[in-house]
Amino acid sequence: MKIPSAYAAGYERAQALDPRLATAYIRHTTIGDPLADAVIRDLGSLSPEEIHETLASVLEGPDPSGRGVPDSLLAFVQEARTVPEWFDRRRARVASQAFLRNSDIVLAALVGGSIVEGFSTLISKSFRIRGRLVVAAIRRLKHNGMQLVEQYLPGGMEPDGDGWRLTLRARLVHAQSRHLLNGSDEWDRERYGTPLSAAHILLAGSAFSGRLMGHVATLGGDFTTEEREAFIHVWRYAGLLFGIPEEILFHDEASAVRTFEVGRMCEPPTDDDGIIMANSVVNSAPIIVGVKAPPTRRRMARTVTQVSRELIGDELADSLLFPRRKRKMVPWLRFRHRARRMVGRVLPGLAARQDQDRFEALMQFASFDEFEHSYKLPTALHDERSSDW
Repeated sequence: MKIPSAYAAGYERAQALDPRLATAYIRHTTIGDPLADAVIRDLGSLSPEEIHETLASVLEGPDPSGRGVPDSLLAFVQEARTVPEWFDRRRARVASQAFLRNSDIVLAALVGGSIVEGFSTLISKSFRIRGRLVVAAIRRLKHNGMQLVEQYLPGGMEPDGDGWRLTLRARLVHAQSRHLLNGSDEWDRERYGTPLSAAHILLAGSAFSGRLMGHVATLGGDFTTEEREAFIHVWRYAGLLFGIPEEILFHDEASAVRTFEVGRMCEPPTDDDGIIMANSVVNSAPIIVGVKAPPTRRRMARTVTQVSRELIGDELADSLLFPRRKRKMVPWLRFRHRARRMVGRVLPGLAARQDQDRFEALMQFASFDEFEHSYKLPTALHDERSSDW
């Protein structure tokens, strides 16, 4: 096994915790996504418009066979249409109900906790190189929000569902970004391994599932044990669609948390790229919810940063250069969420209005009114030089 040099010290530490998982993680830092990478190679000669038409014909149209679609794309979609036998649709419905009941808390935990933790690793490097900052960070948060929402709406992850299509599009964007980074002298493969590797997709999936459930509980979410495991169950299926090899994929909340712990331990200390990307996320969050006036936006960004610090812990927050403040925010948020549920039990009419307000806020966060189903892919390493996608 070839160990990229940036991971050597972390791998040695992680072996003491879980040698099998640490070895699997490091092995996959040099592996991309063979199926998706083959699609990108075969679509390389097409224009963005032709790529959109080709992918739309396969992902949204009837059976595409015999219409000049590359064999690699047919194989990619055929695998994605094969739902694993272990996927339980009843558990998916349980996860949907719990998500919709806690959607505002889940999205707060996603932005303030899991995404920030993900960007504290070498995941941040590929996004910083490509210039995914400020405006692009807003777009990424919206796409993360939309993908998560569609993933947990009833039927969203069924083949041809919106969540299913968004997940496959994100997987192909990862593959195209990996192709662009591999062809650049800005990425050091000997040091960092494969850009957007299978290991990093696994780490992100574990952050957005197991770690996310922990953050949701901290903020006062009311997922039951069954609902937490159902949430992870849906993410396990999403992980397959994202291209994570099944042999390394987590299977429940405990294994998702363990995967994140071991993977994070293998990663090198947070560097400037992590600082840039994490701060970009917390400072973009107010715009996502429609706060654009500079003074109000700055105040809200300070609040988001403080909530993030309390979720991820002082050690990581200090490494990301998040400011320290005396006033704690998470205890107040947790009390407010729990009090809302208690009042709702007494006043069902108020609870119904709160549910409606929460659902409308969810739709706004995911920007359903702004999104167009585009299957275009980035055309240049640096985002400012790429055509629209």
